[in-house]
Amino acid sequence: MFVMLDLDVPPQNGSTTRRVLLHAMTTGFKATQQRINGAATLLATTETGPATYIGPGPPATDTIAHRYVQLLFRQPTTLNVQASDFADVMGRFNFDITTFMAENQLGAPIAGNFFQVDGRANATAAASGTATGSGGIARSTLVPFEGVAGRREVALGLVGVLGGLAVLVV
Repeated sequence: MFVMLDLDVPPQNGSTTRRVLLHAMTTGFKATQQRINGAATLLATTETGPATYIGPGPPATDTIAHRYVQLLFRQPTTLNVQASDFADVMGRFNFDITTFMAENQLGAPIAGNFFQVDGRANATAAASGTATGSGGIARSTLVPFEGVAGRREVALGLVGVLGGLAVLVV
């Protein structure tokens, strides 16, 4: 099961607390016969939900770049999440991944990714008449996300091994 979250949705109704938005939840991934670099197995699904994909699009008026997190979980056979649970976009705000994991008996993610998108860069590109060529997301906005743990130096070989295990352990 794939989950994508925006961790920096602007506050609402005078609050100062940023919110989390569920951008996607896709289920039904299966290992294919296709290999990546001869080792890692490609996963694929024909499903588009239960929460259909909403692309990144922070408002140009926001004061910070938005952090996006993508997580891949082993999907338990008992998972019972319906598309109707996320049919209303408003129901995707304040999504609590920790509670969702506990309620659905999910283990820790087996793979993850993160990136940032700065809506202010889109406003600058639009004002200058510069096309981004990326569906409205300026290409120069991706910035390393270090999280609260800070930056860690890891040997490239270890990253390759860990990356291969994350994909192979499906």
